[in-house]
Amino acid sequence: MKKILCVIISCIMLIGLCACSSKKNNLPVFKHTEGETTEELAMSYLEYIGTNLKDRSVDNKSGDHGAAVQFIISELKASGYTDKQIVSDKLVSDRNGVVVQNIVLSVKGKSSERQIIVGAHYDGTGVGDNGSGMALLLANAVKMIGTTPDYDVKYIFFDAEELGIIGSDLYSNRMSAEEINKTIYMINMDCLSFGDYCSIYGGMTNHETGEVEGTEAYEYACEKARELGIKVYETKDLDGYFKEHGKGPQIETNTLYTNPWTKENPSKEFGGKDWYQEYSPSTIPASDYLPFAENGIPCIYFEAANWFAKGDGKEEAFSGLFETDDVSVGYYGMFMNTEHDTLENLKTIFPGRAEAHFAIYAPLLEKLINSPME
Repeated sequence: MKKILCVIISCIMLIGLCACSSKKNNLPVFKHTEGETTEELAMSYLEYIGTNLKDRSVDNKSGDHGAAVQFIISELKASGYTDKQIVSDKLVSDRNGVVVQNIVLSVKGKSSERQIIVGAHYDGTGVGDNGSGMALLLANAVKMIGTTPDYDVKYIFFDAEELGIIGSDLYSNRMSAEEINKTIYMINMDCLSFGDYCSIYGGMTNHETGEVEGTEAYEYACEKARELGIKVYETKDLDGYFKEHGKGPQIETNTLYTNPWTKENPSKEFGGKDWYQEYSPSTIPASDYLPFAENGIPCIYFEAANWFAKGDGKEEAFSGLFETDDVSVGYYGMFMNTEHDTLENLKTIFPGRAEAHFAIYAPLLEKLINSPME
């Protein structure tokens, strides 16, 4: 009788321990309704990230950083992707020895002759930078389950962007010449929620000639945006606007903008920092698109910003680093890389803004994946 009682007690204790362990490591399973849109799912993910994964910095691997990795992988698997399709790629940076953990999802297309790369970094401490890009990338991947795109798609959740775009640099540098040549374009998403203007960039500024080179992917994305009914202000629409009006254009709904500064009408207030002086429709050489662009891959970059914002009036003014021209909020209008980049501030100061931005970027991303540039 004692033996039986001991066995029963042991079983009860084991069940209790398993339950506690399960509860501790249990991640939310998002129920996907039939009519749910990608932008609605992205908002659900953003809420979760902003509430539960606030510190995804690389040095917090035992905390929110590691939990973010689990969250991404668990959502991909729950939606139907297989272990074979998901690679948690741990790499060591030659620069500083940092261990980087990129998460790569591979989706087979009807043809593997070409591929599209879509990326966003998940590290950091901000809901805008870059919980927003992470949320939309994950939502798009989940909503794409069961569909077969024309070409292969690589979804990459980059690590260590905040330490100097390390994760994307390590990934791109390992690409073979064949893989580079077959990549139609790379789509990068960073800081999508706080900015006054939903922007889209492409190309690289040649500082010897002052010309912007390699804008074909950007131009194609603008064309696809118009097909979706999205209004687009391109370089020709914004060139000289600030000089004439002393401010940026009125913010319109369902509209995309870009960097307004050109060789003919450059920003005069960059404080001598030449790396900020990138001409439209390119942007400052930062974020995860850069290593791919340097490898000759056409890039499209989604970001919400305000290139007309004066900010603190110092060297970063009119650079796109300040997200709003309202200097009374955030750090003189800057949220990224500050303690102001929180879900609470997004909801309080800019209610409905993230939803409006996702409603633009989500369908355009789907269009660029499913109707790629040839």
